[in-house]
Order: sequence, then C-alpha cells, then structure tokens
Amino acid sequence: KRSVTPCSLPQIAATGAEGFAAVSAMYGLMSVNEYITHRYYQHDEISKFDVLKKVRANNPKLVAVFDGGGHVEHHAETLDDMSLRQDEKWKKTAMFERLNDEKNEWRGTAFNWDVSGMMCMQMAPQVYPVFMGIFGWGFLPTSGFFGAAMMLHALVWNALHPAMHGLHDINWKDGASSSVLSFLRGSPYFNYLYDNHKGHHISGGRTNYNVACPLVDHIVGTFETKELWMERLAVKAAVKAAGKPEGDKDLVVA
Repeated sequence: KRSVTPCSLPQIAATGAEGFAAVSAMYGLMSVNEYITHRYYQHDEISKFDVLKKVRANNPKLVAVFDGGGHVEHHAETLDDMSLRQDEKWKKTAMFERLNDEKNEWRGTAFNWDVSGMMCMQMAPQVYPVFMGIFGWGFLPTSGFFGAAMMLHALVWNALHPAMHGLHDINWKDGASSSVLSFLRGSPYFNYLYDNHKGHHISGGRTNYNVACPLVDHIVGTFETKELWMERLAVKAAVKAAGKPEGDKDLVVA
C-alpha cells in the first residue's frame, strides 16, 4: 500500500490549490459571460450605448441581429407564477409568432446545441489565454476542462429553465439532456436557482441576470433577494386587487 510521505504533502497541497483555483477561474469566467450575454445582448441593454446607436442608425440590418434573440418576447410571455401566457390576445401578437417556431419547442428557454456552440465561441478567447498562459496548461487539458465545464453549465440550465416555465425536457438530439440532472429539481441548490431566476422575471428583467452561475450580480449590485422580489410581487397583487391598470404586458420590453 502506497503511503504519503511528508515531502509529498506540499505537492498534494499545491495540486489541490491549483485545482481549486482552476475551478474558481472557470466558474468566474462563466458567470461573467452569462451576465454580460443575458443583460447586454438578450435584454438589449447594449443598445443604450451611443456608439451602438450610431452603428445601428447607419446599419439597420444590425437591429435584427442584436435584438436579444427572442428573449424580450420570452419575458412578455411569462406570467408572475412562471407559467406561459395562453390567452388569445397574446396569441395574436408578433411576439407570440416569433416564439411560436416549430424548430424551437422550448420557446427560447433551453440551451440547444447551437446556443451551446455560440457560448463556447464567446468564451474561448478568454479561457485559453487564462488556462494556457496563467496556469501553464497545455491545449488538450485546457480544451478538456473547458468542454466539461460548458457541458455541466448546459446540463444545469436545461434541467432548470424549461421545466420552471412548464415546458418539456430537452433531449440529447437537440441539446444537453434535461434528464441528466433532473433529480436535482426540488433540492436546495435548484430551489435557490429557481428563486433567483423568478426574481429576475418579477423585476421585469432588471435584476438577477445570472441563471446557472450566480456571482456577478452580487458583485455589481444587481442581485435581488427573495424577500425583496416577494415584496414587489405583493405590491403588484395589491394594485391588481384595487383594480388599477398594470399596463399592457404585450408591450413590456423588460
């Protein structure tokens, strides 16, 4: 039986420290990318920058490219209990038609292979310099770790997001299968992610941009606790009970 000698303990500690640092770095990169993509692309907040306003004014076709990919429509379709609108008024809108694509059964809630590929391309220019340059890893170890992390992210997302909106699971044919981590539904971990994302919808898409990798919201001040968004929900319910108009949800641009 192999024993651990005192001289090998520093090596074990160093390896453990490097492993922890690598996992932390990858999680941080994923959280940053998830936040930026969700807030500035999917919610189209990038359009608030003067530079892009000028670019769009001179290149109208870019508006269709950088319009959130149907995410604003997803918010308009989602009710406060996270179910999706089914009323006839909603079904007559252009927003509904955009989401009602037979090629996307999950109405923009799932990570299909195309979306996973896009996130890989988005993160690659950050991941390889960090892990090959700072950690000194080779190309293959970096690629293996990167691929595993991306797959885990997609598995968490697909087990959580479609189901919380009442949609069926995605399978391996179309993306990372929801069934792999479906056993985590109802666990404290998934309940936290669920509450965090529900708060995002309740706030009109102005808080809690992280979905599968919470971190950046806490750093930049856009995190909203369950207590706060429940207060917001109670106010909305009181307004509705008083018979005051809340505005037309069809026109919401969260």
